Amino acid sequence: MRNRQRILDAAAAAHARGEALALNAIARAADTGVATVYRHFASVEALEETLVWDRFDELRAMLQPSSAASVDSVLEKYFALLLGDPLFETVISRAECALERTGELRDELIEALSSFMGREATGGRLRADLEPDDLLALLCGLAYSARTLGATADDPRGRLLFAVLMSGLRPPRP
Repeated sequence: MRNRQRILDAAAAAHARGEALALNAIARAADTGVATVYRHFASVEALEETLVWDRFDELRAMLQPSSAASVDSVLEKYFALLLGDPLFETVISRAECALERTGELRDELIEALSSFMGREATGGRLRADLEPDDLLALLCGLAYSARTLGATADDPRGRLLFAVLMSGLRPPRP
């Protein structure tokens, strides 16, 4: 388990520096053999997914009924998390997961998002015709676009982009 943690630590440090995760480079940084890295992580995608597993838990916690936060507040935090962690946005946007555990975490997140959206739609705060996968795709796309424009979740441009998205997520007026 020691080698696995060293590999994860080296990968997290490389990610924090904005470096691409190459398994050979991670092996060097972790002071372990390339075969050891491949034994723990069969692909770069598997390593990337493992690095962001805790983000799924963060998002699921935000979506729980006990959080009592407004739909705007929850989705704004969600957007900020995706914008602040491009690797998580990449992983959650993938059509296929490299690891079974990532698929399970994604399914749990979609289930929590579905429940959250149902509560908000029933309360008249969110469109009822939107699916969880649609909302996830919209938030990931918005985070990617904002990052491309150099916006953050806290600056005027990022807030404007988020506000435009939120206006489209509200129920249509009769």
